[in-house]
Amino acid sequence: MEAKLLRTEVWFKLVLLVFFGFLYWLAIPYPEKSRQFPQLVALFSVILIVLSLVLDFARRGGVSGEVADVGDTELTIVDESVKRERTKRFCKAWAIILVSTAVGFWGGFLFSTFLFFVGSAFFFGKKENFWRNTLVAVGVTAIIYLVFQKIMGVPLLAGAFW
Repeated sequence: MEAKLLRTEVWFKLVLLVFFGFLYWLAIPYPEKSRQFPQLVALFSVILIVLSLVLDFARRGGVSGEVADVGDTELTIVDESVKRERTKRFCKAWAIILVSTAVGFWGGFLFSTFLFFVGSAFFFGKKENFWRNTLVAVGVTAIIYLVFQKIMGVPLLAGAFW
């Protein structure tokens, strides 16, 4: 037990537990609609951290047994074609983010989120799954809108044109 308390990740989790507990307590005097979101995030985080700590302390073996199984790694040199492909993916991802943010400024949250998911599906998903990914984008956008805007009352980006 003492060895597990000496591990850095356990101390980090304990600090996070105190931090999210403090955030939960800090949101108590807020009006009801305003405190739902921060308390939900804090409560969810506290539950996950406590679960992680329980799993850490319930584990019989230590980290040394897990690290001993890791093999030696070799330094690999990446060729130019791989570098170009990574740069191309990076630029596509930023283009999706910037375009969907600009569209969100003009059209609002719904357009921004939908365009982000559809753009990600188009550029990074398989082409034969495009319509399924688009359906998922519509579903995720609707769920986010309903949960945040309608249930928790969190104002979402309205957009300049509406």
